[in-house]
Amino acid sequence: MRRITRVLYRGAAVAMAAVLAVTLVPQPARAAIGIIMTVTEEEGGYEPRFPSFVEIQDADDRIMAVWHRALEHSSAVGRIELSFFDPTTNTWDGPVPALNKQTPWANIDTRDPNLTRMRDGKVIMTFFAQGKVYYSYWQAPWTRFTDPVELRVAGMPASVATHGSVLPLTNAGTSVDEVLIPFYADGSNGGSYYLRAKYQPGTSTLLNPQSFRRIIANDDSPATENLRYTEPSFVQVGDTVVAGIRAEAILASPPAGQEGRHARAFVLARWNAYSDTADFTIQRPLINGSGFLASSHHLLKVGDPSDPDIFLTYGNRYDYSHRPTRGVLFDNPLGATWSATVTKQLYDSGHYDQANPSSIERERDWYWTLGFNVNASSANYAKLQIVRSQRVDF
Repeated sequence: MRRITRVLYRGAAVAMAAVLAVTLVPQPARAAIGIIMTVTEEEGGYEPRFPSFVEIQDADDRIMAVWHRALEHSSAVGRIELSFFDPTTNTWDGPVPALNKQTPWANIDTRDPNLTRMRDGKVIMTFFAQGKVYYSYWQAPWTRFTDPVELRVAGMPASVATHGSVLPLTNAGTSVDEVLIPFYADGSNGGSYYLRAKYQPGTSTLLNPQSFRRIIANDDSPATENLRYTEPSFVQVGDTVVAGIRAEAILASPPAGQEGRHARAFVLARWNAYSDTADFTIQRPLINGSGFLASSHHLLKVGDPSDPDIFLTYGNRYDYSHRPTRGVLFDNPLGATWSATVTKQLYDSGHYDQANPSSIERERDWYWTLGFNVNASSANYAKLQIVRSQRVDF
C-alpha cells in the first residue's frame, strides 16, 4: 500500500529538491508471472481439480478456497475440500471436507464447486452432481458449509450442470436481492442458461429460484458439425450482464485419433441484467484479430470499479494433448467488440486435463490465479498452486 505524505514547501529550491528526491526513489521491481505458493498437495493418488477461491474480507482479510479431491476427472468418488489462507502467517490451513454433513455425499461425484461472496459477507457455493445443481453457504465464524439444496424451477431441462459462480446483481429499482445462477444442459433442450433467484438472508431458503432463461441454444442442424455451448460464467458491468461461454463441436467424421468435442471460438453474450425479455448480444471476442479456443474459463472484474476491465483466464485448446492456462485483459467490456492484443501463459502442467482457473485481484492490478497439476510425471503433481501476474503483463 502506498503512503502519501503532504509536504509544506518553503521555497522554490526546497520544492525542486523534493521533486528530485521523489523522482529518484527506486521503484518496485516488476515480478515475473510465476507460482508464489501451494494451497495443498494431495496424497494417496488423489488429485485436486475444479478450484475456486474468494476473498472473504473478514477481520483477518482471509481467502477461502474449495476444490474437488478425487482419483479421476469424472464419475469419481471424491469430495469438495475447503481451506483458508491467513495473510498474517502466509499459510493455508490443512484442508477439510467442505460440507458440514459429508456422509450423504460420500459416493456421489460432486464437481465444479464455485464460490461467491455476498454483500452481507456470506459465501455461496454451487456445484453439480448427478444432473442437478446445488447450493450451500458459509458465514463467519463457521468452519463448514450448510447441507446442499437443489436449485430448480419447473420446466428446466431434466439434466443440468454448472461451472460459473452465482452473480449477485446490484440493487436497482424494484430489483432487490436478486441473483443469477449460470447452468447448462445437453440434449433436446441443450445450451447455456441462467436461473434467476431471490436472495433471502435470515430465512430457511437462502436462494429462492424464480425463473430460468436460455442464453444460447445448442445447434444440431448442421450435418457435419453439432455445436455445443456450455460452462457460462457471469460478471455485471453497469446494468449489463457479461457472460463468457465455452463453444465446442461434435464432428460427424472427426480426424483419426481426435474423437470427442472439438474447440470452437469462445463466445461472449451480453444483456440487461434486470430483464428476462431483453435481447442477447452474441459475439466472438478477438485476440490479435482472431477468435480463440478457450475452455473452462473464469471472468473477473478488475481495476477501477466505476470503469472496470475484465481479466479472462482460460484453458487454451490449441491441440489435443495440451491445455495450458492463459490470461488476457479486455479493457472495454461494454464496447461493440471485445478485442485484445496480448495473451500470456500463466500455468502449464503439461497435461490436457487442466484449466478450470479461478482468479482474484488480491491487490490493485495484482492478480492471483489457481492452477492444478494432474501430470503424474511432474514435480508438482497433485498440487494446487497460485500463480501471480499483474496488469502490466497484459
